[in-house]
Amino acid sequence: MKHLITPVSIVFLLLSHIGNAAQADATAIMEKVYKAPRVSDQVATLNFNFITPGEQERRAVYTMVWKDMKGKGDYDNKAIFYTEFPLARKGIAYLGWLHPIGSDKNNDEWLYLPELGMTRRIVPRDNETVNDEDEFAGSLLTHEHLEPRPPHLDHHRLLEEKAFNGSPHYLIDSSPAHHGHGGHHAHGGGESPAKRVSWVDKEHMRINRIQFFNAHDKLQLDMQIEWTQQEDYWIWKRVEAVASATRAKTVLEISDIKINAGLNERVFHKRNLDKGSARFR
Repeated sequence: MKHLITPVSIVFLLLSHIGNAAQADATAIMEKVYKAPRVSDQVATLNFNFITPGEQERRAVYTMVWKDMKGKGDYDNKAIFYTEFPLARKGIAYLGWLHPIGSDKNNDEWLYLPELGMTRRIVPRDNETVNDEDEFAGSLLTHEHLEPRPPHLDHHRLLEEKAFNGSPHYLIDSSPAHHGHGGHHAHGGGESPAKRVSWVDKEHMRINRIQFFNAHDKLQLDMQIEWTQQEDYWIWKRVEAVASATRAKTVLEISDIKINAGLNERVFHKRNLDKGSARFR
């Protein structure tokens, strides 16, 4: 929300200065959070539970193989997801060469289907279209929610301080600086968030909760994060997202984590998707 600055009185000037100072502090906080040390590569087990009121709970398990590309080829990261469960879908593999959040470029994506013995490219699709073959179509958590968002893409405003899980947190409102220029779309036909409120732990400078709001300032999704430390890095171990409208829930638990193994970029090629995940364990 922009401040209306006029020279009507000293009071308005003081208020505008206070607002600008808060905004600068919020930006500095988000930049510090974003610049936290990041692993070079990672192999982990992802266990998803999809919970919808009145329906049977569903579960999906993947082996994730991930590498930080550090901007090489204009890519932020490359990732493979091997389906381990349900057993009827075991062996299906997804490969993504992912551009940074905020890029206008489409991600390069492939899907390996073992029953056909073939890998096909996933054609970029409109964000209102649901693709039934998308391995993540049932998840409330998408790339848009899980990928760290560069602070320069948003205007940041410090709202207040509140306790969360017994610790003081900054609540920071972040709204896109350029609407309609996010670069990545929501899955499942959902409406992309118009803003987010990040709950930043004051002591550790980690985001423990993010609330996503639509253009009418209505809460869409409430995402809470638990962390684990491995070597000198803090890594997500559990993420829980709840949809406000339906009370549907997606819970992501991350285990069997290996980091900084020196994965070769050649691993992330479509010709390797039929080789399975066992070689990474």
